[in-house]
Amino acid sequence: MRLSKRLKLLVVLCIMLTVILALALYGQRKDMQQSYSKINQLIEVQLTIDLVRANLWLLQQFQDQKAVSETRSAVERLQRMIDITAGMPLNEYEKRLLHNIRRHQHNITLLLQLSENKSDSQGEVSAEATSNAALTARYNTIVQSLSEDSLRFQQITIRNSLDSESKHLFFNATLILAIALIVTLFSLQTLNSFKRKFGMLKHGIQELARGDLSSKLSMPPGDEFAELSDAFNQMKHELMQTMQRRDELQQEVEAQTKQLMQQQEKLRQMAEYDDLTGIYNRGAAQNYISISLERCKRQQTQAAVLFIDLDDFKPINDQFGHKIGDFVLKELANRMTHTLRASDIIARLGGDEFIIWLDPLKDDEQIATVTEKLGKLGHDIYIEELQQMLDVRISVGSSIYPEHGSNITELISHADQQMYQQKKINKQQNQFKQPKEASAETKKLSPLVYVDFRTDK
Repeated sequence: MRLSKRLKLLVVLCIMLTVILALALYGQRKDMQQSYSKINQLIEVQLTIDLVRANLWLLQQFQDQKAVSETRSAVERLQRMIDITAGMPLNEYEKRLLHNIRRHQHNITLLLQLSENKSDSQGEVSAEATSNAALTARYNTIVQSLSEDSLRFQQITIRNSLDSESKHLFFNATLILAIALIVTLFSLQTLNSFKRKFGMLKHGIQELARGDLSSKLSMPPGDEFAELSDAFNQMKHELMQTMQRRDELQQEVEAQTKQLMQQQEKLRQMAEYDDLTGIYNRGAAQNYISISLERCKRQQTQAAVLFIDLDDFKPINDQFGHKIGDFVLKELANRMTHTLRASDIIARLGGDEFIIWLDPLKDDEQIATVTEKLGKLGHDIYIEELQQMLDVRISVGSSIYPEHGSNITELISHADQQMYQQKKINKQQNQFKQPKEASAETKKLSPLVYVDFRTDK
């Protein structure tokens, strides 16, 4: 049963029981009023009987017309009281008692007429002792019987009133107890159902707070908690789908982010590194050297730029092709990377031109040492396709910061001039010899094929 229906039923039940109780109390009040009215009426009857008794005593004492008239008025009043009492609800016993009272009243009326007849025949009240004694005895007997019946009437009325009130009190108490018991049991049953289902709902909410989206609430159908349970299960299902979609979206975002980072890294590689040799290109070299120059300015240290050019590199491309020429450039870039320090910057400016940034620089002898090492890097370049080895002469020019310039442009320009002077010196020497076969011992030592290619220009 739905909780709202239970509450409505409880309200209707309380209203019905309250109406029943109100009707019972109203009936009790009505019976009490009737009983009190009857008792008051009987008291009036008793008072009237006493009045009749007093007037009869006066009549017996004075035997005059006034006494007769007053006695008759009292008897007539008694008759009116009896008629009023007869109009009230009476049981059989009360009706018999009232009939006796009416009969006694009638007898008094007859005796009173007899007394009036005697008074009229003699012109005055008879004073015969025997007649008066008999009449007085008769009056007294009737009045005594009248009083006794009236008292019995009062007693039975009071007893009936007490019985009626006791029955009403018992009925009302039983009704109140029944109302309290029914309302209590119904409320307890509703409360137990509410607490049990509320506890199930609370447990489901706690499971949801712990992250459990797979469990479901199971409640008997037919009330608001069942509807709430269905809505809660639907919410958990939609929430689980939302979490799944969120996870999928997060995975997609992570994948897209990873792909974007890869693309950014690729773009950075393309923007900073030379496609052929894998070392820095001109733009990246200028940026990093500029940063290093700022540090040198703050720390007041020295640095150097080495400008490198391959002598007569064009004949290699012309004789062996660009593939062999590209291999030579890559091999030289690789050798320079493994020969120099990790802090040094190596970059390809384009063609067969390279620059090297030496930072920090201790002294001029360090430049000479590095230049000597660079000059040896062109020896024994192994060409696998030709099964020959090649020697390439390298021209190196240098400039020192801050001696030869305060910025990258000045330093490179000075190193370039020095490189051309070195190139002129190299041209005066023998730069080209016929290629020679690599010895078996050389091939055994290296997986590459070396070509000895020297040329004069």
